Amino acid sequence: MFQPRVAFFGTPSIAVPPLIALAKHCHIHAVFCNPDRPQRRGHILEPPPTKATAIKLGLEVHQPESWKDESTKLLWDSLKIDLAIVVAYGHILPPWMLDSCSLGAWNLHFSLLPKWRGAAPVNYAILSGDEETGVSLMKITPGLDSGPILAQCSRPITMKSSADELLAELTESATNLLVAHLEKIFSGDTNTWKQDENLVTIAPKLNKEMAKLNKGKDAMELHRQIRALQPWPGAGFRLKDTTIKILEAGSISPTDNSSGIIGWDKNGVWLSANDNKQLELLKLQRPGKQPQPAKQVMQYWGASGMMEID
Repeated sequence: MFQPRVAFFGTPSIAVPPLIALAKHCHIHAVFCNPDRPQRRGHILEPPPTKATAIKLGLEVHQPESWKDESTKLLWDSLKIDLAIVVAYGHILPPWMLDSCSLGAWNLHFSLLPKWRGAAPVNYAILSGDEETGVSLMKITPGLDSGPILAQCSRPITMKSSADELLAELTESATNLLVAHLEKIFSGDTNTWKQDENLVTIAPKLNKEMAKLNKGKDAMELHRQIRALQPWPGAGFRLKDTTIKILEAGSISPTDNSSGIIGWDKNGVWLSANDNKQLELLKLQRPGKQPQPAKQVMQYWGASGMMEID
């Protein structure tokens, strides 16, 4: 019986559950991930989560800096891989590499393609007010997340869905989706469908400039911004030359306050928006401090009060 030579590609923690599941169903001949990078304030060199997991599983690990290097091509050719499974790897794989896999290279992308191709699909799904998101199991072709789709699964987006929590849920969905279709992929019996190019939307990389709250937005837009940008770059505002991060928001209610006013007392903390509504703030963080309940943070400026944010 033919046993394909399989390689797994993935770097962050969301790629770990699919890696573990794949290792239970076949022998993985190689795991590819990003090189070790300095992490945290101490800039200590740390391995990617997938590398640490692969080592525990006794798997061979490779960490090429670039797929443009001849040494990377020589390494790949020597492995004679039939099938590649990719989950948040962080590199664009070259056509020659894709062509070398007789069973293809397959990607678990965290969106309902063709919506939100690109680097931050979950974040943009929340930012845009989508009612659902999901995972697409797709064959990789040259082009940004544009290959044919083998299967999809979906999950709802609610007012409690933050990007980090939703991504963790989608990782479970992605793992189940991969396992359910492995037999088809191994056999080459894959009935895929093309993406509708008329429905394509793009989810580019996040940046720090996205973090500042815009006082001109409606309350629901601010609520989505707070949830979509967790844990990075985070959403926040400046108050008396202090940057405050908003880690969690709650309910939305009517208000007579003008936009950009934050008020607090023993009952809670509220930020007024542009649509005569106010947003409940539940958890905040001051610079250099641990996350705290919003009421506790605002007591730094008094037991109760009302101020305009910058």
